[in-house]
Amino acid sequence: MSETTGCTADWHLEHSSPGMFLHYLAPQHLFARQINTLTARFRDVQALCDAGSCPPALTRLRNALAFHLVRMSRWWRFDFCPRGVTGVRNPLFLTYVKAHAERSAEDDALFDLFTMQRHMHGGDGGHILVLGRDPVPDPSVSILYGVDGQRNFRFATSSHGVQPLWNGQAYPDFAAAWLAARGVHALIRDDSTDLHEYETAQREHAWARSWHHRHFHRSGKLPVIRLYAQANAQFMNCQSTFGRAEMKTVVERLAFDIARAAFQRHMTVADLIEDSDALSINLRSANTIKQRARAYVATCIDPIARPEMDTLLDRVVSYVPRRCP
Repeated sequence: MSETTGCTADWHLEHSSPGMFLHYLAPQHLFARQINTLTARFRDVQALCDAGSCPPALTRLRNALAFHLVRMSRWWRFDFCPRGVTGVRNPLFLTYVKAHAERSAEDDALFDLFTMQRHMHGGDGGHILVLGRDPVPDPSVSILYGVDGQRNFRFATSSHGVQPLWNGQAYPDFAAAWLAARGVHALIRDDSTDLHEYETAQREHAWARSWHHRHFHRSGKLPVIRLYAQANAQFMNCQSTFGRAEMKTVVERLAFDIARAAFQRHMTVADLIEDSDALSINLRSANTIKQRARAYVATCIDPIARPEMDTLLDRVVSYVPRRCP
């Protein structure tokens, strides 16, 4: 049986609706915070459902959370295995997703687009499902977003009373399309500063995308210390506001992974880094990693899971390794 965080079904029904913490059309909201919160809420609600009687409203919430895990995996283009991430077998998880889609025409259309494409011209890049409108503070220009039959994200611009014109470029995730659209909007306004900012952000988002793609990977060819060093080098090279914010959270997540690894191995962060021989170790390096791990918990971990993570970090910081005489 799954373990719960202690939150009641009534609490989740009031606080865990996906619309309360997911911001699909505003990618400047941190990716890590959204996906971590979504995952934590699904696990907790699923545990409540497994624990005993499950009222219909809680079942619907669980199904909605399951659907949005799938949607987020497409939106941000990351690898997602239901059993690996949630502990729920893939076929069962899919029944939750389908049950939710059956209750929402909009979500059913999007789920169908990413799967069977019964309602789309399958594989047709010119057949586009409209997702929504960008709330840019400019009444003279309108930006629409969509997904085409090839499952790529697209954007269109139009002036008042004019039919939207879809840009010919396709993008693998929504954030890339959003940045490109904002760049075109800056070009229309003849704003060279914003144009440079968004063009730079597009390049830097491509760096972050590779990290988002592996967000749930728990093993790899490189140890976490080396991954941290790679991400930190990319972060230091970021120049745009959006790019720096994205890479900052990536670096902080890897710092948290280092701290968690130190906790699991009953080591200090400094000793773990020294053993890895991946960085030039000094006291400042260890302290920076601890600070970044703290920042990740404070900004990107679901509040209901935060106390446990804070306790973990407390124990890593205070742990003094035994030395042989």
